[in-house]
Amino acid sequence: MISLDTNKIGSRMKKKRIELGLTQVDVSTKCNISSRYYGTIENGKNSPSLEKLELIAKVLDVSLHFLLNDRMDDMESRVQNEKERLEKLFDKVPSDKLNLVEGLIIQAARLRILLDDNWKDIIENGEYEKFKQSENQMAYDRKRPIVENYDNRDKTYQSIIKQLTELLPHGVKQDKRNKLLGRG
Repeated sequence: MISLDTNKIGSRMKKKRIELGLTQVDVSTKCNISSRYYGTIENGKNSPSLEKLELIAKVLDVSLHFLLNDRMDDMESRVQNEKERLEKLFDKVPSDKLNLVEGLIIQAARLRILLDDNWKDIIENGEYEKFKQSENQMAYDRKRPIVENYDNRDKTYQSIIKQLTELLPHGVKQDKRNKLLGRG
């Protein structure tokens, strides 16, 4: 049986409800549940059925996965920290290129977090796995799919960082590149 962290679920529900400008009564009415019951869910005092959580998620315009998965909060927080780090590194990009830079920085931040997670998996589980097509065939080593993902994401990340670096004024490029690579 899955153990749900009702406090975290309730906290996510409350945060999303407030973002949408809704009251507990608004959400509970749309879900066809009492506002008192909704309040106990949001305060982590009650563990609703998955069906009720699906209704609540729909009203809050989020996925059920969003309400249940605290990994998502961790990922978003890590992406935000990386985005802030990159924004500091590329703060000298000319103002006429800011819209382009913003998108590239977000993309680079997300890729960096995925790369870090992929790398941890590769370290823990190795680059290769035993694989066989059928019971009669002898198992052989093959590169794990996550290694291919890592390699492709790394190439994309490097390409984005190169694009960002090329947008910097000439004197700033080398210094920023060294900081990105941890040399300064």
